[in-house]
Amino acid sequence: MCAQRTTSSDSTSKHGLILLGNSGVGKSFIANVVLGRDVFEHECSAGSVTHETEFEDYAVGNASYAIFNVPGLIEADQEAVDRNKTEIYKAFQQRPNSVVAYVFTGGSGGRIRDEDVVGFKAISAAYNFQPDSLLLIVNDLPLNRSPKYEGETAIKLEGLVNIPSVRICFLDRITKTELRSSESVGSANSNASEKKHGVDKLEQKLLGAKNMLKQYGASIEKRAPSLGKFLHSSQKHTEREKMRQKLIEAIIQCTPQVHEKHAEIQLTVDELKNLTEESKKAQQKMEQELLKRQADIDAQQRKFDDMKRQLEAQPREIHHYHEKIVERQTDSDDFEICVIS
Repeated sequence: MCAQRTTSSDSTSKHGLILLGNSGVGKSFIANVVLGRDVFEHECSAGSVTHETEFEDYAVGNASYAIFNVPGLIEADQEAVDRNKTEIYKAFQQRPNSVVAYVFTGGSGGRIRDEDVVGFKAISAAYNFQPDSLLLIVNDLPLNRSPKYEGETAIKLEGLVNIPSVRICFLDRITKTELRSSESVGSANSNASEKKHGVDKLEQKLLGAKNMLKQYGASIEKRAPSLGKFLHSSQKHTEREKMRQKLIEAIIQCTPQVHEKHAEIQLTVDELKNLTEESKKAQQKMEQELLKRQADIDAQQRKFDDMKRQLEAQPREIHHYHEKIVERQTDSDDFEICVIS
């Protein structure tokens, strides 16, 4: 069961984080990771899970963001595509001053899908995305990818989307038990949603080991508080929390900007095949160009490797952003306290 979402009437955020991307790339999951709790429905499905634009307020320091979960653009029929266009417009109307995060899936061995490139270009042409307020996210990457994957893909994406110096965040595939926040893991309602996202057959055993360690840590904390607290903090540093830290590090490097619609989103189902073929040819051309740019690839890869080492050296740095508690009144006149940690 997902938590109650913010409504327009009780929202206090001035800026938006608008998550865009096609169905199935993991937008709802990423939004939940950023929020630190499960708000938006997400599951592994052949069809789209999100059908309407929705958002949740999120406060960091003196800034407050509306985290938008928006339906994917590309569908099999034109009526659905047009409906999704309207939902995308709605997000920018509600928070024109936003950071835009476009999600690509790397689930097919790290390959960038042509339909994801087509979707990005269609929306970017309508809103003229700028690098300062744009973040590209490549989600669900296999752990055994090439050691130069980030460097190669960063240069490739810059060429495919035609935006130089764009920020890119690469997210590793995470195991089944980390798909939901800690408040949902193990609940009866979460079983249907936690299906396939790089599932490891050993995860059930690992989860049992985690639970045993948690109980052991609680016992130790009673007898040796300092050691118990150390064990407790180590347990909580999960794959999902590492992903959250990485995402927030990337988001705060972006500057919200006002996005005005300069044109309608031009995309029809009839032209989708041709646009996909054009993207495929562009990717093949980029592959040939990459063979001549090994020095650039190495420089980009060193940058991403350095960022990874910095994050690992300060695993709990996320708390220095002074994340706030968001207090919201419900229909029953009680207050819902949402702890962002």
